[in-house]
Amino acid sequence: MTVTELVGFDACKAEGRHVKTDVANPRLQNLCGRCGRLMEPDEMRRDVSLERSWTEQAATFAQYVADPDAAAAALTLMREKRMGDGPWLNVSERDWIVEALEEVADLSAYVMAALTALDAQQRDDEDAGRDRMLLFMALSAAVTAFDSLRAVEQE
Repeated sequence: MTVTELVGFDACKAEGRHVKTDVANPRLQNLCGRCGRLMEPDEMRRDVSLERSWTEQAATFAQYVADPDAAAAALTLMREKRMGDGPWLNVSERDWIVEALEEVADLSAYVMAALTALDAQQRDDEDAGRDRMLLFMALSAAVTAFDSLRAVEQE
């Protein structure tokens, strides 16, 4: 008998894995969509305090940051507002370095869009010059992040 001919638990047992399905009912969200058995959650616990500490440490090494403590606090606040304090989900399906590389590429695209919009204004005043410099600093940080992540990925 092939796996495609098996149903329910027998198919899950033969393949060695359960099938996750998206369900609206939270009571059913950790149950296999094929056999109905409880699946182990595919998540990784987060230590928000440790994440804050790492951000503060990293801020001390950040170039051209006038107030590393304030920058770290602002970044931490935004991250926690967007993510909450729940666990990382779907960890077995994710490559964290690849995802970070994609996000850095997005960051560089957004900075390029901001630079393009600034140039379209054809301003040559002091504020425009300052904004242009700050955007290039953000782009520089994106290049540094991208290069660092590629080095980790190649290990």
